[in-house]
Amino acid sequence: MTEGSAEQSPLPDRDPDFAAAPVTLTEPGRAHPAVGSQRPKQKSESGSSASLLFLLASLLFLAAWFVGPRLVEEYQYAFTKGRLRAEYENSVVILDEDPLKKVSMASQLIAQKVKPSVVSIQTVKFEKSENRGRREQMRIGPKEFTEGFGSGVIVSADGHIITNAHVVDRAKKCIVELHDRRVYEAVEIGRDPISDIAVLKIEAEGLIPAAWGDSDSLDVGSIVWAVGSPYRYEQTVTSGIISAKDRPGDSGRVQSLLQTDAAVNPGNSGGPLVSSTGNVIGINTSIYGKTFQGISFAVPSATAKFVYEQIIRYGKVTRGYLGVAPREVQHRSAINLGLPDLEGALLDRVEVNSPAWLGGLRTNDVIRTWNGAPIRNYNAVYRFAEMSAPGTAVEVTLIRGGEEKLANITIGELPLSFR
Repeated sequence: MTEGSAEQSPLPDRDPDFAAAPVTLTEPGRAHPAVGSQRPKQKSESGSSASLLFLLASLLFLAAWFVGPRLVEEYQYAFTKGRLRAEYENSVVILDEDPLKKVSMASQLIAQKVKPSVVSIQTVKFEKSENRGRREQMRIGPKEFTEGFGSGVIVSADGHIITNAHVVDRAKKCIVELHDRRVYEAVEIGRDPISDIAVLKIEAEGLIPAAWGDSDSLDVGSIVWAVGSPYRYEQTVTSGIISAKDRPGDSGRVQSLLQTDAAVNPGNSGGPLVSSTGNVIGINTSIYGKTFQGISFAVPSATAKFVYEQIIRYGKVTRGYLGVAPREVQHRSAINLGLPDLEGALLDRVEVNSPAWLGGLRTNDVIRTWNGAPIRNYNAVYRFAEMSAPGTAVEVTLIRGGEEKLANITIGELPLSFR
């Protein structure tokens, strides 16, 4: 080897099958990458995975958007169908045991008890033909024939029948048909237009009178049945409840009626309203409007029985007289007068020298009880007074100036001008 030349060591023979690893120069302190490193490839795979996940998420979102409501609907349908099926099967099992059998049987028994006492009434009336021309009146006559119909209830074994006064008004003849199809002509014993009660009588045997009930003991919500001949459909039975008591009705202040939602229509007038014991607690008298709208009225049995007994005994009705003008208690009045509630009858006017005046009642007094019976509605004062015989002494509790007082009153006789 010559001077000045770099000494070189001999190179080993290269194995043709041996591949030398690539050598990468790095800065001092930086680690060399591992042999066979694939960084760019891993980054590419991560991007592909994110794209795939985004695509899957988009597909799921679209599926949920379009298919979800349908699935929810199918689920709800299946759930509802299953629930309805379960309810149906449960109702079949329970109704097979007939849980309402006693209720149905009770209604049937009431109808069977009352129907033999209910009659149909047909009236024959002759009225002036005011709308006819003179020539036609000369040809036919000054009067025309009309028919009316209603219902009634037998109240005595000897043939007394109660119906409405308006059913037999201006009637020249009354034909009564019993439940067994027997037909009789009735005689009118008397009538009372104020209460709309009339008493007829037939001569027949084997009659079954209805039993009187106590209308005063009824509460609002009590179940009742109406029996009669609406539109001439004899022996029709409907049911409902007592909706209210002491209603003025549509015929004046002196009435104190029961309100019910039992179906009552033209032809029901005069028929009985009965309680859950099958006893008469009212006489159906009118409806609200021209056709049934869920509001009908009945004369309480307490009033109907009183009028019936007066007509049978005296041939007329003698009523008591108090001499007051009561009205409903309003909230403002209750506050001003120191009342604990809205019950009672507020006296708007007391006639001077009337039985009420002589007994110590004055304007703005509030009557709370009548011989111990509570006054919950002002109309009850009229009913209690008129059903008291003249000369009867009664004790009333009243509130005056926030203080409770007692008054003893002797009932007078209702003047003719008030009848």
